Amino acid sequence: MPQPQPSAAPHRTLVLSGSLRAGAVTTQVALAAVAQDRPEHEVILAATLDQLPLFNEDLDTEPAPPGVAALRAQVSSAGSLLVLSPVNNGSISAALKNALDWLSRPRDDSPLAGKPATGLVIGYHSHGAEAHLETILRATGARTTPAPTPVLSPRAVTGNQTAHDPKVTTVVAEVLAALSPPRTRH
Repeated sequence: MPQPQPSAAPHRTLVLSGSLRAGAVTTQVALAAVAQDRPEHEVILAATLDQLPLFNEDLDTEPAPPGVAALRAQVSSAGSLLVLSPVNNGSISAALKNALDWLSRPRDDSPLAGKPATGLVIGYHSHGAEAHLETILRATGARTTPAPTPVLSPRAVTGNQTAHDPKVTTVVAEVLAALSPPRTRH
């Protein structure tokens, strides 16, 4: 009698929300991504970025500061990253930039090196923030996958149920599909 094949481990996408405010649209979009968790594609929300000190090479030691170590471990265990940012003054949030600075270290063993990542910015006008996010992700060594829709405008969202808005869930589903590894046929 043939033995059952162990099921393959699910692909894991870690979602980084670049907003520190609990009710932020960016965080609601992150929660919409987590709501699309499936047995074959696990989607988890990263630890909040407010636990990270401002990047300072004097603090970049072993062991790393606790919040930094925890985030690095989450990124290391993920198969891909969905990086979300509000548009702040035409760029990404300072909190997200700080997290990416920490994650780009240690330079020779960064958890971002070669990691598939897609960025999505949330704002009424992007002012090129999506290009900044793409540039920063590439500079960290992440392997970027362009988002089918790199900018999500809150104007497209109806009411204050962002996580359940069909426009949001459609964009998030497209982005997660872009991060999913190709299915193999047997």
